[in-house]
Amino acid sequence: MAYSDFKSIEQVIQMYPLQIRRKRFLPEVSLELPGWFIENLNFLLDRQAIQESETFFKEGFIFPFLQQAWKRHEKLKLWSHRALNVDDELYGEPDYFVSAWFDGVINKLVNRPLLAVVEAKKQDFEGGWAQCLAELIACQKLNQDEKVVVYGVASTGMVWEFGKLEMNVFTKHPLSYSIADPARVFGILDFIFMECEKQLNGA
Repeated sequence: MAYSDFKSIEQVIQMYPLQIRRKRFLPEVSLELPGWFIENLNFLLDRQAIQESETFFKEGFIFPFLQQAWKRHEKLKLWSHRALNVDDELYGEPDYFVSAWFDGVINKLVNRPLLAVVEAKKQDFEGGWAQCLAELIACQKLNQDEKVVVYGVASTGMVWEFGKLEMNVFTKHPLSYSIADPARVFGILDFIFMECEKQLNGA
């Protein structure tokens, strides 16, 4: 199935049984953003129409936060709408995902996918998390190592939610975060990028 065909977490775990839990695993951390970033953010917030396309939120809000976090972590690579296929049961193009970036001779472009990011279209976090969880399972299978923690993000652009898959346990952080506090969103993203990068030490 394509990742986008999954519409609920229940549907995912019927095919790939997992333990599901809600537990806080993120620190209360904030990280200051550059002035130009805040200026761009406020410009988009002030100029958005009463109805906007999904692309507006994806490119205007989700990608800039991800890109800004990526700049701080040279061992990682941010991919946009690139195929991430396991088999006929798990395939598709995540909105965004982050993988290892090795400076040297490699035999494949995508190495160790560690983070998947899904736009929760039309405020549909249930469907967003279903798609994201399917992508996390795909990342785990491609890594061929269940001990590698893979992280997930579902976001409307305005609201951000976070989770992680470790072994056969999917943990959903119970709090949501708004770009009304952009430093908090950025701080959490930077923390997750840092945790991903730590797993590459000695890789």
